[in-house]
Amino acid sequence: MIKSSRLLLPLLLAVASLQVACKSRPSGIADYTAVPDSPPRAVVRDGVAITLRDQKLTVFRDGRRVRDYDISTSKFGIGASPGSRRTPTGIHAVSDMVGGNQPRGMVFKGCRPTGEVVGVDAPGRDPIVTRIIQLHGLEDGNRNSYSRRIYIHGTPEERNIGRPASYGCIRMRSADVMDLYPRVYRGMPVAIERCSQSMYMRAVQQANTPRIRIPDSVVASLPKDQVSPRRRSYRSRRHAVRGSRRAIAGRGRSASPRRSSGRRLARRTSRRRR
Repeated sequence: MIKSSRLLLPLLLAVASLQVACKSRPSGIADYTAVPDSPPRAVVRDGVAITLRDQKLTVFRDGRRVRDYDISTSKFGIGASPGSRRTPTGIHAVSDMVGGNQPRGMVFKGCRPTGEVVGVDAPGRDPIVTRIIQLHGLEDGNRNSYSRRIYIHGTPEERNIGRPASYGCIRMRSADVMDLYPRVYRGMPVAIERCSQSMYMRAVQQANTPRIRIPDSVVASLPKDQVSPRRRSYRSRRHAVRGSRRAIAGRGRSASPRRSSGRRLARRTSRRRR
């Protein structure tokens, strides 16, 4: 009996650790395949379609597929609640584009280039890199996408492209987001759907499927420049404080230092004349 209990104890510990590991995994990963692969309500004729079921981004021109890329969306699943770190669905529009003249791997913070360039799969690094395409939600369920800062952007974690791994944004390889960047424009429709790319293509080919069109008035009202204000570094703030202290201290001083410097200069010139 004692021997059997000794053998059973490691097994119970292994089962318990497995249960803890399963609970610690993001529960939203199953959201992508939890429902049947059903067609979208409407499709883009000229725009971008993001299909979450198979982690694909497709560019359409005149109803034809001209380019597609592998992507990575949220590892926490689908949703639009603030703080959920989930990827929203529905119709969006490109509101702004950042980083068109920056090199591959440039790190962005607050939509500003930091000057640091990170390589592919750099260990311990997971910043936003290369390009940023900002999205603005146009439906009741995703209007907070802009305030949540849902972007299409490059990532150094290219090893995870093709599977859910982000914190809500749509991640791409740096080479792919650089290729996508000139293909999109402000006001371009971006549809994020639960279905697969093949299901979306079937809906595009059906003539009775509604097409997504964004009116010019809506494009004109899109927000711009979701850029965090540039904060001064600690060093610049320290110099500013020192400068203000010196200015304040200088107000109470007399003009004697200037006179003393003038006297020194007069002495030097008199010595030279001698």
